[in-house]
Amino acid sequence: MQRDSGARASQRFDLARAVTLAAPLLGLATFALLKWAGWGSERDIHALGGARELAVWQFLLTAQVVVWSVLAGAGLRAVKALNAHAQAWLAETAPAWRARWRKETARFLLFSYSVVAVLLVAGGLAGLRNPYVMTGQDWKIPLLHVIAGAAAFPFLVVLKRVQLCATEETGWSTTAKDIERIHLLRSYLRLATASLGAIIALAVIATGALRQAVEAADLTPLPDTFVLVYGAWFTGVLAAIYLHVFTALDGRARSVLERAAPLPDPNLGAAEAFATGTKLRGELSAELELGGDPRKNLEGLIAVLSPLGGALLTRLGGL
Repeated sequence: MQRDSGARASQRFDLARAVTLAAPLLGLATFALLKWAGWGSERDIHALGGARELAVWQFLLTAQVVVWSVLAGAGLRAVKALNAHAQAWLAETAPAWRARWRKETARFLLFSYSVVAVLLVAGGLAGLRNPYVMTGQDWKIPLLHVIAGAAAFPFLVVLKRVQLCATEETGWSTTAKDIERIHLLRSYLRLATASLGAIIALAVIATGALRQAVEAADLTPLPDTFVLVYGAWFTGVLAAIYLHVFTALDGRARSVLERAAPLPDPNLGAAEAFATGTKLRGELSAELELGGDPRKNLEGLIAVLSPLGGALLTRLGGL
């Protein structure tokens, strides 16, 4: 009885809803942490002024944590919905796919976070950090990176789930449901890519804002090219992930196209059949959103380039 009631309570608890509703509180907690947490490294003794710029940076981080929390809630809902779709889709197949998907997702997450950490660790080992303009800056900055990574987590899971759905060999056919499934997966691809781009772009802008606070304190900040390198690195990582998932999904769509409407052989004796076949193929190709490459996908292109755009914005805007 207790086990059943515990299971029902677990089902009633909606993590995505809780994270979304807690967003304002998390933002206020972030502000309090940045403003009043007084342990750790001390402010540089040569720092003079810069209080307003530092306050702007703290306000920016507060707003960012709120946005990250709301996005994380949306990502958790997307993971739940996508898992439910896969569960219904592959319900009649062998259950081995679940364990395989968990392992592949874990490897993908480990690799993605490791690639991101390369830049941060290399920068730390090289001593590339701004002078301290507040108490505890040595642990507050890494903590904010951890928060951003946590917000990105569900969207990385969504992208991997989309790729796994696309490459799963069982369950695919040439029915209307398969076309609808490809539409659904493409929508999740766009959602996850845009959300990741927003999360990373905000982090890049915050890096530029901190640089301005350091400069206002009459200290020597990191060169503004560091912010550009920071944004370019994350743009490259996001682009690689996007292309990986896009290619898998595009390959599945082309497989459906080839099975449902193979290109007929050109034959003068069957010109009408050839015209009918190519027309059907063209219409199905358009329905499957084929016929282009990732660079022509404007939404995907904007999302992928958003981290670099954030870096350029900080430079042009004087941050």
